[in-house]
Amino acid sequence: MNQNEIRDELVRSAQRWARTALDAYVQDPVDQDFAVHHMAVAVEHLAKACLASITLTLLANDKPSVEDLLVLGGQEDRIEKGRAGLRTVGGAEAVTRLGKVQNVKPPAQLAALRDARNGITHMGWGRASSECRELLAAGVTYIDSLLPALEKESRWFWEKHYETCKNLVEKATTELKLRYEAKIRRAKETFAQLTDRMSDSEKAAVVAGLSAAPLPSRWFLHVPTQCPACESPALASGRDKDGEYGDIWFLPRFFGCRVCKLALTGPELEFAGMKAHSLRTEEEVDDDWEPDFDLM
Repeated sequence: MNQNEIRDELVRSAQRWARTALDAYVQDPVDQDFAVHHMAVAVEHLAKACLASITLTLLANDKPSVEDLLVLGGQEDRIEKGRAGLRTVGGAEAVTRLGKVQNVKPPAQLAALRDARNGITHMGWGRASSECRELLAAGVTYIDSLLPALEKESRWFWEKHYETCKNLVEKATTELKLRYEAKIRRAKETFAQLTDRMSDSEKAAVVAGLSAAPLPSRWFLHVPTQCPACESPALASGRDKDGEYGDIWFLPRFFGCRVCKLALTGPELEFAGMKAHSLRTEEEVDDDWEPDFDLM
């Protein structure tokens, strides 16, 4: 295996670990230990890919064996185990070496990301959930700083998680909004996969069939609405409440779409524009006005 093949294999591995990390982070419920662990592995592999792109000898550990040197020198066929027994530089040293040869300055929290990965790997000790986003953001920032040297684009590397990564490093984006937007993207992908290669009439039939019934919910009242992800007809469920002037108000508590599998609760409903509204149909009713009562 030559230099370019090792570099490309490390890039593909980093990409796989990074995407799996974000899959774990945006899933419901979040698996923060997997997210942090896998992001740290992705960082290490991409740093090693950059070292390999310069010269394979930079991958050698401090005291390489003769076998290690032969493999890194392109003489893998002379070693019985081949590259399976290769020992390389550790993640921390890989980042340090890369900083020296490419002048890449790692984010302040990158060391904490690596420490968290080691704690999870060796002792099952994760970090507090409040730290998860900051650690992942450090990994994303560092990876993005390495991609130009490998002639790779950030959008290509992160693929479906590209927007999630942008939001991770944008402090103004709240955690709840980030997760809502990730849910919408996943639902759109599900809808695209479901209707791929369907004609317009076939798509309409599938949507009509799936959206005919609401998703199971403990709320008895259902109101027609449109799915914010796939735009199919769907139902929001919730409770009713007497207003101040004898009218009845609908208070949304759950939204579910059978077509794209999107499910929303709590503040996610507000992000989707599903707010309390009057069930009266008279023209004089202003749906932008809300009575002052407890929505709990």
